[in-house]
Amino acid sequence: MKNNRFIPKFFTRRFLTALAFISFVCSGVMFGQFQFKSKYPDIPIVDVHIHANTVDDVSKYVQVSKMLKEKHDVNLDFFILVNAPQDSEAAVKAAANNRILFASSEMRPHSGLSLTPEEVISKVRNNGYVGLKFWFGDPNRVLQEGDEGIRRIDDPAFHEFFAALERERILMTCLHIADPNGPFDDRQAWMANPVMFWTQIRAFENVVAKYPDLPIVAAHNAWLACQDGQIDYLRYMLSTYPNLYIEVSATFPYMYLLNPENLRDFFIEYQDRVLYGSDFSRPTENTNLENFSRQYAVHFAILESDQIINTGYRNNKPVQGLNLPREVLEKIYYKNALKLYPGLRAAMGK
Repeated sequence: MKNNRFIPKFFTRRFLTALAFISFVCSGVMFGQFQFKSKYPDIPIVDVHIHANTVDDVSKYVQVSKMLKEKHDVNLDFFILVNAPQDSEAAVKAAANNRILFASSEMRPHSGLSLTPEEVISKVRNNGYVGLKFWFGDPNRVLQEGDEGIRRIDDPAFHEFFAALERERILMTCLHIADPNGPFDDRQAWMANPVMFWTQIRAFENVVAKYPDLPIVAAHNAWLACQDGQIDYLRYMLSTYPNLYIEVSATFPYMYLLNPENLRDFFIEYQDRVLYGSDFSRPTENTNLENFSRQYAVHFAILESDQIINTGYRNNKPVQGLNLPREVLEKIYYKNALKLYPGLRAAMGK
């Protein structure tokens, strides 16, 4: 009887994860020995979510793209900078070999809007920006206890602002909402409270529904990517609101939490609504570009291969590759971006 009770406890998720980890380590698929080669070196990849404030930052991204081509046959071809650069835009474009476009400066509006709708629209139009980055994460990360501030993205204070963007069809290039919220026994440090998480998600849905002609690209899969039930809710959102798109940046470290078949089916089902992004931190003078390029390559290995990938992220969890079909990858990598980002088609010569 003792053995019968022991067996189900022994095969816990932690044990099975450890077993998978040992398996791929023994097979040599370790991050430090990363051997991935893209099956599709001809497909250009647009990273719609980078941080690179200076000429030096962008030059490092260009170096990394060359390393990816040489070592992994990856064609990282174009970048969308989601914040206005500190150096002159002309110098940054030159450093990127003109393979970069800019979004309007980031807005963190929990304490109120820093720009009027007219100022934002003028800034986007006059500078040739692709749209506006709008960051509305967990207000507890921004506001101190007792602070008066805006705690939900559907607050009436934003109505005139969103309505004006909708009238002008200004793309919300990188709408941040909420923070990761994992399953019961694996909550993420950012937003452990599921009630707060779903309050923010429902407020986000209210905005998507209220402004149906406002094109929105939600960053990080709208953070509906840490539980299979969240992926199902994201299915509902994309099926209900045709103005909503998502980009996958920063979600790769959490993919171990999901059933890979469910995630793969989701990407195939909504292939017309998903874009690639990285959201890597801006490189510094101490950034190891070899490691930087491997971080990129891990993303593409997860999307393209059928191998178990050691991501090398802090949680050190292996992720099952999704082996997405070529036609799906083409849309995620660049075709969906061509539909949405003003000036991108001409800049890429497509």
